[in-house]
Amino acid sequence: MRATLCLVLILSGCAGLSESECRSADWYQLGKRDGETYGLRAMIDQYTQRCAAFGVKPDEARYLLGWDDGNMEYRQRTGYGGGPD
Repeated sequence: MRATLCLVLILSGCAGLSESECRSADWYQLGKRDGETYGLRAMIDQYTQRCAAFGVKPDEARYLLGWDDGNMEYRQRTGYGGGPD
């Protein structure tokens, strides 16, 4: 139960970027981290909504490139997706 609560807190806090984080984010690295951590769940929609409050538009293309790389690492690490056919 405690581990579940910690995971929920971590996941809910990740999309809560501050204004300075929105402005200085390395969108590729953020996407890669999300892909490695969350596997199938890209967070770009949450980042877009949060950063819009500061007038910042995330670089979705760079984020998704990083997310794809991170997601591939996640799948290799966890065995999810079974690898190439």
